[in-house]
Amino acid sequence: MRSNTVSQITHLGRSNNLLVTKEAEHATRTRLTIRTSDLRKIATALDFTEVGGFSFLTCTDYGSPDMKIKHALSLALATMLASASFAMIAAPARAADPVAAAALRASTWLRAQQQPDGGFSNGFAPGSDAGTTADAVAALAAAGIKAADLRTPAGATALGYLAGQIATGVKPGVAAKVALAVSATGGNPRAFGGHDLLADLAASEDASSGLLGGSVFAHTLSMLAFARAGQALPSRATSALLALQDASGGWAFAGRGAPDVDTTALAALALIANGHSARTGPAGHALGYLNSLQNQDGGFPYQSPSDYGTDSNTNSTALVALAHIASGDQPESWFRPGGLNALGHLVTAQLPSGAMSYQGAYPDASVLATIGALPALVRQNLR
Repeated sequence: MRSNTVSQITHLGRSNNLLVTKEAEHATRTRLTIRTSDLRKIATALDFTEVGGFSFLTCTDYGSPDMKIKHALSLALATMLASASFAMIAAPARAADPVAAAALRASTWLRAQQQPDGGFSNGFAPGSDAGTTADAVAALAAAGIKAADLRTPAGATALGYLAGQIATGVKPGVAAKVALAVSATGGNPRAFGGHDLLADLAASEDASSGLLGGSVFAHTLSMLAFARAGQALPSRATSALLALQDASGGWAFAGRGAPDVDTTALAALALIANGHSARTGPAGHALGYLNSLQNQDGGFPYQSPSDYGTDSNTNSTALVALAHIASGDQPESWFRPGGLNALGHLVTAQLPSGAMSYQGAYPDASVLATIGALPALVRQNLR
């Protein structure tokens, strides 16, 4: 039996190594990566369209997963790449930008994870978690979802949950995340939950190192919180961060030791958001270090080298993508020859539910990975 299916050709990497997603009947999905250098013919049964720089085709599937459909897709790819008059034979659009579509699906799934108390669970322990909830609120705000809409049927809200947590006391790193969430939703972090969150962060400064919150990770979040609120940093904040930059350009979570991608990306974001150049100096050095660690799949590992492996993961990849965007670049401009870029990696990490998986070795739905990916998928600029 013949059936028409829509297949999507996504420019997520080099033009001769494209991701093809075939949406078939019964919600099955096949991903093909096809090289096109030797293909130069057109299949007359194919119908093309182009949307926002992405290309799509409709082809006839004869109902069997044999080489016929693969051959048709290969010919379609070749034709798209070879034809200078591609736009002239474009048909009406049938699909959306796959990155934007992934963002919509991720935000829809994430909203459905709200707990009865208004918060969000980190997925590792029962009940809501303050840091995860703050990250979820900020991520959903970046996707255009208002805080007022994060309300349970019983009336509990995400911001209400966070205000209660602040009133009972949280660690500085969590306070920085809450401050970011409050600013993202149009609130005032200097008056939330009975606290001046920025004053609390300033009070967490270590007398010796000048770090806020006890770690480079918390310190960078705090610097971002001041920047997003439009407030001046504590006087030693920048120098404290710069003093801990590794010769490679990276930063380590606790300050000393091997640098990692997440802390380095956050440090670069913190510097750029507070007015430092992304092209030169410490932030530029950090971006160079990050780009050197990109994997062929477009993603980034938590750390490299590492005794635990250097496979790409969603959260690290998303943070580097955000650093690229803040620097004035787009993630599409950074890739390994023949490979995908960071946004391409994020799209391939999405599950049919809309949730993101953390890593290929951990393919289950992850709240934290979905939260981490969403700001990158919507191209949030934290500068």
